[in-house]
Amino acid sequence: MNQTREPVVLARSKHPISRRDIDPDALKVLYRLARKGHKAYLVGGAVRDLLLGKRPKDFDVATDARPGQVKKLFANCFLIGRRFRLAHIRFRGGKIIEVATFRKEPDPSEEQQADPHNTFGSPAEDAFRRDITINALFYDISTFSVIDYVGGLDDIVNRRVCIIGDPSTRYVEDPVRMWRVLRHAARHQFFIDQGTADAIRANRDLLGGCSGSRMYEEFNKDLHSGFAAAILALFMEYSLVPILLGSVGRFLEQQQGPRDELFRLMAAHDNLVLGGTPPSLSVSYSLMLWPWARSVMREKGRPGSDTTRMLTDELAASGMSMVIPKGIRANAVHALEILEHMMSALDTGRMRWSLLKRASYRDASTLFSLVTCGSLAPGEDAFRNAFQARYPDAQERGGARKRKRRRRPRRKPSAQHPQESGGPRVVHHDHHAQRLPLL
Repeated sequence: MNQTREPVVLARSKHPISRRDIDPDALKVLYRLARKGHKAYLVGGAVRDLLLGKRPKDFDVATDARPGQVKKLFANCFLIGRRFRLAHIRFRGGKIIEVATFRKEPDPSEEQQADPHNTFGSPAEDAFRRDITINALFYDISTFSVIDYVGGLDDIVNRRVCIIGDPSTRYVEDPVRMWRVLRHAARHQFFIDQGTADAIRANRDLLGGCSGSRMYEEFNKDLHSGFAAAILALFMEYSLVPILLGSVGRFLEQQQGPRDELFRLMAAHDNLVLGGTPPSLSVSYSLMLWPWARSVMREKGRPGSDTTRMLTDELAASGMSMVIPKGIRANAVHALEILEHMMSALDTGRMRWSLLKRASYRDASTLFSLVTCGSLAPGEDAFRNAFQARYPDAQERGGARKRKRRRRPRRKPSAQHPQESGGPRVVHHDHHAQRLPLL
């Protein structure tokens, strides 16, 4: 991609972005930087979303001002980051406007001791170091124009996701870029550029070398986006799910029934997120694992066996690259075990009501509602309602009723033993002893 070409500049009359759609605090930051003689651009996903007619979640700013200069301009500014310094400008309500100085890719001829993360550059160099063309657009507050160095405007018009630069080279530099390509294609219903897509298939194994905790953070973004089902569908298409989830992912990819069930459950999950009532992370991961876990429990479970230990061991042996924290994994396993008891109880009419006492019962009830109904009724125990509707004469035993402890009767002191009450000691004679004759 030619980095020396002139940018495409759309004047205010040629694009739909209005300052009314930009966060007021972001405008304050942009205006103050511009008044002090600095370039001040709205960047990244905010420009993309505004061009697509969507409400941006975050408003990020790029400038030629150095981090120290930004801090002097804003009393509410805090510098973060050890390697690459970012300015966080904080406003009421916990809002943060992130300001970054234009950067460039490090020059190999420069000193090796120079920190590549703090290599400042021009707007053009900053655009070319970004991942995807549609995320490398600038909105200039001084002219109200959109600036495009990388062809992102054409890709938005054509609804295409395209990596900046050579795809294979960029994926080797950071394999998570493959994840971002699929994420944006799913979120915006764009198609993927052929070269960008072919390089994903050729380099997908690189993703397994990334940090497991970083994968977990990236996956949480997708769970909270409201597009988890569409993103997982693309991951299946490009065979990335086995890389993330090991044998669990291979099972979901190869088995049609569980795969369809996964998409149905994640669609119900997305509806909750988009409706403003996202479930807890434990419920989210339990829901994703349910089609696999149910198969494991029914194939390998035995009466009286430790289901919790079995599921925990199976997950540990799965070879997941993504690291799910122990607490969330343990809560998910307990909820899945209770959910299996619930599903079995609907068939047999027998339920271990002692499970009501478990901390994960509420999560299991939420899972039951999503698995059986595809929706959630807040404040209701969906399983209890379903069980009582199917078995109206069944009685709950064990969990709701507390057994009374029997007390042993207190032994009263006997009149035949006055020594117990402090009286004179009485010597008892053996009545069966032979009597001596009187002399």
